Amino acid sequence: MANIRELLAQARTALDDSPSAVLDAEVLLCHVLDCERSYLFTWPEKILRLELEADYQQLIAQRAQGVPVAYITGMREFWSLPLRVSSETLIPRPETELLIDTVLTRFDHTPLAVLDLGTGSGAIAIALAYARPCWRVTACDISAECIAIAQDNAEQHQLRNLEFLHSDWFENLGGRRFDLIVTNPPYIAEHDPHLSQGDVRFEPARALSSGADGLDAIRHLCAHAHRALHPGGWFFTEHGYDQKAPVGQCLQQHGFIDLLQLLDLAGQPRLSGGRRNDDQNTRNHDSGTGLS
Repeated sequence: MANIRELLAQARTALDDSPSAVLDAEVLLCHVLDCERSYLFTWPEKILRLELEADYQQLIAQRAQGVPVAYITGMREFWSLPLRVSSETLIPRPETELLIDTVLTRFDHTPLAVLDLGTGSGAIAIALAYARPCWRVTACDISAECIAIAQDNAEQHQLRNLEFLHSDWFENLGGRRFDLIVTNPPYIAEHDPHLSQGDVRFEPARALSSGADGLDAIRHLCAHAHRALHPGGWFFTEHGYDQKAPVGQCLQQHGFIDLLQLLDLAGQPRLSGGRRNDDQNTRNHDSGTGLS
């Protein structure tokens, strides 16, 4: 039998290839012990029962094979809210919190109808519904498994201003319109070598890549978002660090004005958005764009 200090040292050695070996080892041990990280440093001489030690070694072996910690524990924190995740959902990332912060800064507690496209675990929709109880948030996803997980997360946080729809983007919205549409769509090029590296190897491909240049989903959303927006409504999308220019051009092409393009905490372009242009002198975007 080994104590906490010894188990963590062994785990760090086993996870030597991971850039976050120390944190991974601690988080997984906390998961096994159902404790806070402070417990590990307060009781380093604590000896684990053999069955708990075996459980921990099993989790470390999974992480050594590259399985993301979030999938091993089944949980990930986003915007300070714990969320259940699975291999069916994209793992929420800190970069996406830029979208939450931007929206909450620009829109106050005035009631709004909000749509989250491709909700996955429900991270964006849940954060917005939690921060703005007066908003009515609708979240959709093409995956029934994702919808089930997102619904469970919403129930865990006792949200009553949030509904979920099984829908391929706008398909099942029934002509409904919204004041604000937000999305973190797939935006990685389908042959990008990063798809075969690190944690993303285990994440659902449909939530990561979208066409030869990664922009197929964003083109589709820009082309059709205006049909689901009230006059003057806003649309925001996350995108890749190298996609600022084409995303901005796509928004302009489909009639969005007052464009915003913002940097994430790493100083990389990460978020673009615009307001639906309702000038009657502009071309009719419902007449067809050639995109689908």
